[in-house]
Amino acid sequence: MSSPAAYTRDDHPYCPANPGDSRSPCPALNALANHGYLPHDGRNLTAPQLAHAIEKVYGLSPVFAYFLAYGGVARCGTHGKLDLHELAVHNVVEHDGSLVHADAGQGEKYAPTNVDPVLLRKLLDTSPKDYLSLKDLTQAQVTRQAQSPPLHTLQSLVSKGELDLIMEVFGVRGSESASQSLIPDEALGDELVVPKAFLEQWLGQERLPDGWQGPSHQTGLKELIAGVRSISKAEGEETPREVTL
Repeated sequence: MSSPAAYTRDDHPYCPANPGDSRSPCPALNALANHGYLPHDGRNLTAPQLAHAIEKVYGLSPVFAYFLAYGGVARCGTHGKLDLHELAVHNVVEHDGSLVHADAGQGEKYAPTNVDPVLLRKLLDTSPKDYLSLKDLTQAQVTRQAQSPPLHTLQSLVSKGELDLIMEVFGVRGSESASQSLIPDEALGDELVVPKAFLEQWLGQERLPDGWQGPSHQTGLKELIAGVRSISKAEGEETPREVTL
C-alpha cells in the first residue's frame, strides 16, 4: 500500500464559514472549505477540485476520490458544478441517523448542516477514555440510528463507509499516540483508535485537528469494502443503548 500524498496545512489556516458561505452536512468537505483547500465560499465546485482536495488532505486513492467527487456532483450538482449545501438535499446523498447532525424535519427538502452539540457530546461520551475505538464508534452509530427512521440498504452502506473513513483517516496506533502525547495510554499497544480531541475539532468545529499529522496510509475502495464488512459484523454484536437527550 502506497503512502498518501504529502499533507501540509502551513499555508491553509482555519477560517470558519462566513454568512452566505455554502456548507454541507459533511464535515470532511466543510473542513476543506474552512481551510481553503476548496474555495472558502463552497460554491461552484467542480468534480476535479473536489477530488484533488479529498485525495491531498484525507489520503484517499485517486480512483476513490474521483468516485466520490464525480458521484456527488452528478447526483446533487447542476451543469457539472456543486454548491456544498446541495449535498444537504434529504435522502439523495444525505441520510437520517447521522452521528452529529439532526434528522431532516418531516417534509423538509434540506437536512440540517449545523452540528448538533447534544449529539456530538453523546458521541464523545460513548467512552470515558480519551479516545474512541471502532467498537465505541459502532456502538454510537447503532444507538443513534435506533432513534431515527430506518435506512435503506444503500444508506446503511454509506453510513458504515463514513464510519470506516473516520478510522482510516484519523485513527492512530496506541503506541504511536502515547509517544506523541495524543493519548496517554501505553496499554493500548497497536490498537487503532481516534482521539476525542480530533473528533471535537473535526466534527464540532469542522476544522483539521491540531496534532493530526495527516493520514498514515492511502485508503482505496478495497480498504473501504473491508472496513464496511468489519463494521457490519460489529454492528450485529451491538444493541442500542438507552440515551436521554
